[in-house]
Amino acid sequence: MKRLSWKYIAGLVDGEGCIDFQCHVDHKTDKPRLYLVPRLRIAMAAVGKDLLELIKIQLGGSLWLKNRSKNPNWQDAYYWQVSGKLMRPVLQNIVNHLVLKQEQARLCIWWIDRCMGRQLSKLNEVESIRQCARDELKAMKLDPQRLSGEAVKKLTQLINGCDSPTEC
Repeated sequence: MKRLSWKYIAGLVDGEGCIDFQCHVDHKTDKPRLYLVPRLRIAMAAVGKDLLELIKIQLGGSLWLKNRSKNPNWQDAYYWQVSGKLMRPVLQNIVNHLVLKQEQARLCIWWIDRCMGRQLSKLNEVESIRQCARDELKAMKLDPQRLSGEAVKKLTQLINGCDSPTEC
């Protein structure tokens, strides 16, 4: 079976991929629990199905078809996705080959290593951290040169409850 190189996969992520967060808060427990799960997706028209199946075999994740028949000008699209901690090895192997999404990948690696599964005591902390992470990732999509280090500083400050970055 043919294996795709990390550089090739990085090119697909830069061109056809999306790095984002799935967000929700569990209110059922005594303390609100932040669920901000990084997600990597690649979407392609139906002709790319075989390529995405190869990626799924090589890297895991899931593959599904999204029917776009509501608009006759749109083709059906196939999506490959990996999220959470399963995404970590993929990002680690492609991050240095990414051009447009390198800082987004670095932020997600940092999030997986330092924040996933962390329980916070106050709902307002959860909401502010969630919103900050989403805002920073959106800003990186608009400006690919925006550094993930700045986002990490802001998030660390919010998570640790520091008034200034020097206190953290």
